[in-house]
Amino acid sequence: MTVVRRPARPRARRAVPVAGCLAILLAGCGGRTSDKPEVKALTPEAQVRVIVESFGRATANKDYGLICTRLVARSLSDHVEELGLPCELAFKKGLGAVKGADLRIDGVTVRGNVAYAKVHTTAVGQAPSDDTMKLERIAGQWRIASLDDPAGSRRAAAKASRFRFF
Repeated sequence: MTVVRRPARPRARRAVPVAGCLAILLAGCGGRTSDKPEVKALTPEAQVRVIVESFGRATANKDYGLICTRLVARSLSDHVEELGLPCELAFKKGLGAVKGADLRIDGVTVRGNVAYAKVHTTAVGQAPSDDTMKLERIAGQWRIASLDDPAGSRRAAAKASRFRFF
């Protein structure tokens, strides 16, 4: 009996950008990111950058659900809700009129379970802004704990009063 082997079929290759896959994983679309070996391989600085970049995209896309459920720390969403609005509605009220939002990360510093991201933001009809976002690692996940200067500067207080929820 002769065995005839069929030639192996070439497998279709899918071109998926690595950065895009990691952004999706870290943004929470694939479940807990700490269980994914690909994400564990990222440095803490890179993980923070992905979260901050995701926040910038979610702001531009007006995806307040993603912001409230996957990107901000519970402490920040609780603080927002203490002011009388659900998290998503508060972000919509504060950021809804923003058009052409763009966020650039100028630097990231990680100290244990706390990180700071220096960001430059622009939007149509608004003055550019340089700020420092504070992130905390909670149960292995980076979350945004503060959207303004962590030192509580006068500039940060003015921004907080302008948006009335930070």
